[in-house]
Amino acid sequence: MSFKKKHKYCIDAQDLDLTFEDFGGYPAIVKRARELVETQLRKREKLREIGAKPVKGVLLTGLPGTGKTHLARIIAKECGANFYHIGGPSIVGKYFGDSEKTLREIFAHAQQGQKPSIIFFDEIDSIAANRAKNTNEASDRLVAQFLTLMDGFNKEDDNIVVLAATNREDVLDPALRRPGRFDWTIEFAIPTFEDRRSILTLQAKRYECVDEISPEFLEQVAKETKNWLPVDLGALWDEAALIAVGEDRSKIHVEDMVIAFEQIDLRVRSEK
Repeated sequence: MSFKKKHKYCIDAQDLDLTFEDFGGYPAIVKRARELVETQLRKREKLREIGAKPVKGVLLTGLPGTGKTHLARIIAKECGANFYHIGGPSIVGKYFGDSEKTLREIFAHAQQGQKPSIIFFDEIDSIAANRAKNTNEASDRLVAQFLTLMDGFNKEDDNIVVLAATNREDVLDPALRRPGRFDWTIEFAIPTFEDRRSILTLQAKRYECVDEISPEFLEQVAKETKNWLPVDLGALWDEAALIAVGEDRSKIHVEDMVIAFEQIDLRVRSEK
């Protein structure tokens, strides 16, 4: 299989218009991700010289909408890596052995590239659930194949890190956490006040707003959005933009944000 043939799950990270500045809030998470992934891919030789154990797998955990996938894409772009984005359910084939074959092809393709690679499994729980609680033979085979592939790469010329995201860590097969597989975990918690303020400020730059939507106003919004996730904060801006356009205005006004807040807050409360 020639690497020149693009794999359907592979995205050239250089096509992603993203930087770490596009990730609002969670400074400790960003710092940890850079330590574990960026350093591994960019300074692999130095790590070998020191004798450091290579980072093979990093598990991203936390509620949906906290930015796990967004950060994985940013890391790939910043590292100049090929990015394999596999939505867990999408890899499950309907014929015997299809899923395992696809997994093998992804890892083989990543190993043949000149650039570093990040293989990212979104919703990893959908393909690597606890085999002790699962009576599905096809699912068991898929988990076994995945673990074999995790154990198989780490040759001298392999420059691969596997990232996996889940909001159901408790259902994962325990074997994923054995040494040499997913040794590291980064947890995405509910954003703090400072996180929310940072996220709102970053998002404000993407919209046309009146001057009254100031840093002081955004600080007040951050105080009123306790227990909101990053995805909810993004929805706040989108809803306010819809209201503004519906009123034939070209900028978001404070009253748009107030109305949008009431609508999104009702949804957030109903989901808790």
